[in-house]
Amino acid sequence: MEIMEFFKIIKRYFDTHHTIRKLFTFTILIFFLLWIFGFRFYSQVHVESPGELNTCLERNLYKLQGEKENLDSNILHVPPLDDEMAYMPYVGNGYIGTSVSDESVLKIKPRPGRVLNAVIPFRPMVSVTLADESSRKEATVSQFRKGTVQKFSCIERTQKDVVEAVSMYYAHRTYPSVFEQDVTIRNTGSENVIVQFDQLGYNGDPPFKMEVKKFELPGGKGDYQAVVASGVIETERGSIAVAIASKKVPNAVEVKGNKFVSFRFVSVINYSYLTSKKEFENVRAVLTDKSEQELQKVMSLDVRTFYELHEKAWNELWTTGFYISTSRAVNALNGDKINATMYNVLSQVRAPLFEVNVPLAQISEAHSVLSYAEGCYGGHHTLQAPNLWSSLESETNIFTVSNLWLITLEKLGCHRLLRGGASGVIQAMVLSFGAFKFSNHHLEFNTEPKDLHRDYLFRRIGYGNATHVNISVSVGEDNKAVLSAALDRSDRDYFACDAGCLDAPVELAPTKKQFPVKLTDPVTSILYITSDRKHVEELRLSIHVKEVFEAPAHETHVISMHKHGSGYGAMSTMFWVGLSLLIILFHLFLFHLVYTEYFSPSPDKYRTRKVSDF
Repeated sequence: MEIMEFFKIIKRYFDTHHTIRKLFTFTILIFFLLWIFGFRFYSQVHVESPGELNTCLERNLYKLQGEKENLDSNILHVPPLDDEMAYMPYVGNGYIGTSVSDESVLKIKPRPGRVLNAVIPFRPMVSVTLADESSRKEATVSQFRKGTVQKFSCIERTQKDVVEAVSMYYAHRTYPSVFEQDVTIRNTGSENVIVQFDQLGYNGDPPFKMEVKKFELPGGKGDYQAVVASGVIETERGSIAVAIASKKVPNAVEVKGNKFVSFRFVSVINYSYLTSKKEFENVRAVLTDKSEQELQKVMSLDVRTFYELHEKAWNELWTTGFYISTSRAVNALNGDKINATMYNVLSQVRAPLFEVNVPLAQISEAHSVLSYAEGCYGGHHTLQAPNLWSSLESETNIFTVSNLWLITLEKLGCHRLLRGGASGVIQAMVLSFGAFKFSNHHLEFNTEPKDLHRDYLFRRIGYGNATHVNISVSVGEDNKAVLSAALDRSDRDYFACDAGCLDAPVELAPTKKQFPVKLTDPVTSILYITSDRKHVEELRLSIHVKEVFEAPAHETHVISMHKHGSGYGAMSTMFWVGLSLLIILFHLFLFHLVYTEYFSPSPDKYRTRKVSDF
């Protein structure tokens, strides 16, 4: 009874249908205004980054946004943001490698071995701290195309200004024994600040023999001290002699107000596989002398010039590459994961075509294997092999994925191409993405038409040392895929034909030539490319098919899944807002009906007048 009385009290305030209609309209208006202002407030909260530390960090990261948008780098805050990919920052060149953290140890390649997983008890990273720091914000940027990792640190002093520290790490591509960390510190305040450096250095078993030596810079530019160490590490397959020469790290430096200073920390690592421990003393002397000489040479080179040699080598490696249109489907493989995986695999492999002091015989062999890739790649395309695209969140993950990639390529016909080093590995990986195969004087594209539901670009596939081919797949508005082929450069004429080779061969040129995607029974390759016109004409006789017809369009829900993340197409934000409003209006209307029915006034009060009443 008390409930009924309560509703009657409420009803006195809204005792007419007219008032309820006003309330109904007013509720809708309030809801709409709350939604508008709430959305703006939410956007401001998530876009703005208040605080001097955040401003400092985001200002530094802003310069790298273009690289991130092109998927050439990965930004990772400490701790990671919700939408960031937690790829482990890593640098390597096939001779040495390490993840980028203060406690990371250097690793080398055991014999036999495919990845850099033999541990040296040396931690080369130099950390930057302030005696009076109160807080800091940090982020690392893995730059795949440049082969570097940058770490941005914004350090706030106690009730004072912010100090910026930027560290760049790389294992040099051209000088493979060199690991370098370049540090730039900027004091934004007017007061001088004491910056402390710390390097964990040698820590663990086995202990290394160490000594400090002084070296002169050329041209009378001064001198510097270096720590020279040597020792033996044990692996499952044998012993490895190691010698390291690294520039000594100062304990602290003073940075004046409104100034910046730069520091260069170089470590040179050389190692040799031992057949017996008896030969260690002789090998130690050779390796130590080599490391010292290389350190002196590197320190004599301009830091910018030295880095540009490294960057140029990585850029040339990436001239061969792969593009895939972004998919919004759940767990879809996209370009960021592909680039990160390729970078980590390449970091486990040396590049003899770019390294200094490589014997001419080894260079000639690399050119030879790159010009003849017969049999590579001989399996199903690797874009749908989930084990090859697993997590990259730790060094162990990186080693597992890289090892699996190198085994896959080796066992499926690319063993010869891998002997060309990193240049051969990137070629083999790109071939595997599309199941391309070099076979008997021609290149064939073996991906099935049903798998061509996204846009692809296979960039600069090597057809010998003097020819590169670009092949693309584009899905049109009619959901049909179309092939295109063009010569990036060539030393002769090249010809192509589509599935079955029933049509006349088409001569390729620097401009794109289009080919329809055809389906054959039985299934054959969808494109053939060769430099021999007669060979491509004879392929018609050797490809025995019962039927050839144009591949059907992909189903709409498949394309929509990739473009919009669902099979129902793209719905705008206002559509969902409108739908939400309709649902709310329906429930308000339903409430109004129930309320009116339950608390309706007596029939006599609002009874409709009939003619008989008069």
